[in-house]
Amino acid sequence: MSDTCPRCSKPVYFAEQMLALGKKYHKMCLKCAQCNKLLDSYSCTNHEDEIFCKSCYKMKFGPKGYGFAGGASGLSMDTGVAYQVSRDNVSSYQQAQAAPTLERNGNGGKWGGGDACPRCHKTVYFAEELRAVGKRWHKMCLSCANCKKILDSTSCTDHEGEVYCKACHTKMFGPKGYGFAGGASGLSMDTGKYGEVTRDNVSSYSKAQAAPLLDGGNTRFGGGDMCASCGKTVYFAEKIMGGNNIYHKQCFKCAACKKSLDSHTMTQRENDVFCKSCYSIHFGPKGFGFGSALQRT
Repeated sequence: MSDTCPRCSKPVYFAEQMLALGKKYHKMCLKCAQCNKLLDSYSCTNHEDEIFCKSCYKMKFGPKGYGFAGGASGLSMDTGVAYQVSRDNVSSYQQAQAAPTLERNGNGGKWGGGDACPRCHKTVYFAEELRAVGKRWHKMCLSCANCKKILDSTSCTDHEGEVYCKACHTKMFGPKGYGFAGGASGLSMDTGKYGEVTRDNVSSYSKAQAAPLLDGGNTRFGGGDMCASCGKTVYFAEKIMGGNNIYHKQCFKCAACKKSLDSHTMTQRENDVFCKSCYSIHFGPKGFGFGSALQRT
């Protein structure tokens, strides 16, 4: 038994069937209930189990009012009753079309809208989206709150919900005091009160930059291991290991002749490192026949 046509309620056979809106119609029955225009699955839409062309659907059931020639977008949905506005009969297709206007004129019901921009609080659509500090921004809204410079995800930093360029962030929230032109490194963090110094507002980025100078005062903000020779912090780029200890590259030298060493040319006695020649002279066997010892004594 074949399916019946929703329009004429007669059987629909394969040769005359047309699929639309999840149902099978006769080709001649799939037409607009208003203008009788023949339709297909792409040009029809439905309302209360009746089918219409998209033009007639907008005129009969779309939003009405001044400026709604196409019935596609806007805010006024006139029901025919004075001062009464309704959105109940607006299709999802028209809601998506109306979304930009609804968001632009008063932040009304976010039909089809995306996330709100943290700066202007309006919807951010894909074509104008820029992501930074875990949020979605309009491209023109992602600017420094202080100098208004346009930023991107690599050039911005945030502070209490606002974004800044790195230069302004350092000047406004970095350590302050004599010698802090860039606010990057140093020892004095002036709070504005006479004789008072604090490090509470120093970011981890500034601490890492300040570490080499702070180590001179035995204060290890972000410091690494200690050099076995000079006792100061050793960072990764200047690290060398030898004799179960860690050294600065320039500190890893023979304790006797001060010759620079590496892991292949060094030897160790107690806590000191020596080149192999000096080690033999000072701590090797001595006596007749030990030429390497006799030549240097």
